[in-house]
Amino acid sequence: MTQHQYQHDSKVAPRPPMLSRIAVATLMLALLLLSSCGGRGVSTTASPSPTGSSASPAPNLTPAPAPVNAPTVINVSAGQSVSGVDINVSSPAGSPSPNAEMLGVAPVGQSGSASNVGDQIHRGSTMKVLLFGPGLSGTMDITISGPSDITVSNVRSITSVDRTTGVAFDATVAASAALGARTVRLRSANNDITTFTGGLEVVP
Repeated sequence: MTQHQYQHDSKVAPRPPMLSRIAVATLMLALLLLSSCGGRGVSTTASPSPTGSSASPAPNLTPAPAPVNAPTVINVSAGQSVSGVDINVSSPAGSPSPNAEMLGVAPVGQSGSASNVGDQIHRGSTMKVLLFGPGLSGTMDITISGPSDITVSNVRSITSVDRTTGVAFDATVAASAALGARTVRLRSANNDITTFTGGLEVVP
């Protein structure tokens, strides 16, 4: 009986205790959870860089406007030659381009006439000066060359009998005004300029 029991026991493997199987299952579950958490914790996905902070702005390729140089005044006299100077004449901005072709002098409040040779005005008088030509109007700015001894006032538009446009103004000449020929200069609002050179002569 004792021998039979010994043989039977030697053929049957001992069963592991229940506590050992639970410990192994718990260990495997812990390893599984640890590997899963660790995979998520070492993620190498790069986050997008903030926009506008790293890129440099594009350079401005528009050239800066060049400064306008101060005008150069050139004084010449009759028969004198000047070299080394470039003069650029731009096209007129208005149409028709202003052109003072005729000038005349008449008493204020009366009609008068004009010619292409100009006219005379006396010291100490107030007279009406008439100019005719295309593009002339009463909106133009009028100046007279020489000393400031002739006052211009009452600038207005006029029309000749043959429908030529023109401008008239009252000129008051000082009693001590300088004698000699003066140039009448007319400038439009868009800076077109025309002159009647030496056409207004101051006489005693």
